[in-house]
Amino acid sequence: MINFHILGAGGAVPTATHSPAAYWVVVDDQKLMLDPGPGAMVRLLQSGLAPKGVDGIDLILLSHLHPDHSLDLIALLFAAHSPICLSEKPLRVFGPVGLKALLGKFRDIYGRWLDPRHRTLDVVEWDENQTLALCGGGKVAPFQVNHPQDHLSDEALGYRFTDADGKTAVFSGDTGACPALNKAAQGADLLVVECSVPDDLETPGHMHPSVVGALCAESRPGHVVLTHQYPAAAAMDLVKEIAQYFDGKISQARDGDSYQVG
Repeated sequence: MINFHILGAGGAVPTATHSPAAYWVVVDDQKLMLDPGPGAMVRLLQSGLAPKGVDGIDLILLSHLHPDHSLDLIALLFAAHSPICLSEKPLRVFGPVGLKALLGKFRDIYGRWLDPRHRTLDVVEWDENQTLALCGGGKVAPFQVNHPQDHLSDEALGYRFTDADGKTAVFSGDTGACPALNKAAQGADLLVVECSVPDDLETPGHMHPSVVGALCAESRPGHVVLTHQYPAAAAMDLVKEIAQYFDGKISQARDGDSYQVG
């Protein structure tokens, strides 16, 4: 079983219903934080999904290093330095090449305040074709997507989650159209895909309705969830737009929504 909780359905410019990127994903027995953007921890605790608070977060995945997808990682490390956080489970962080350099620069600023007090910190930059086994028999695998960056890293990732029964959920991360996403999304039970802007505001490295529609028409996922909506997109009926291209199930995410596979 896979549960995909939308803590932040927006982009870098938040609205009242669409906060910056943040997702809480449960694959069988494994809970993980995906893309902890600004305010992710607060929204997670408000949701009631992590009753142990900071101590309940031990696996984090980053799609890329832009602040709207990663900034709360620093807040989490600072919180884990507090003596009131008692977990001794290793804190594992997986992300693209450049992640270690990013944390190194923040450590140059904050020093030991970013060292978890009771936990080891395991930072991993994904290797090509690497797969991570999850508790309960599931797995997660990254794939490279098309999202240009200009500092620290030229790599951006999407993720494909598979549970013990073979059900799949695919997360696009931030990307423009790209063959790797089309391949990963083929026949997925759930596709959580960015739809950042309307067609008339097309932006390089991001998806808009006609591109998302073409992706869905080709890959035929079981359920499409639209996320990472900037204000103009959030104000639209994106489901109606994409239904012109794809006749399957489509949902337009807002903060607090949850979707289940299996």
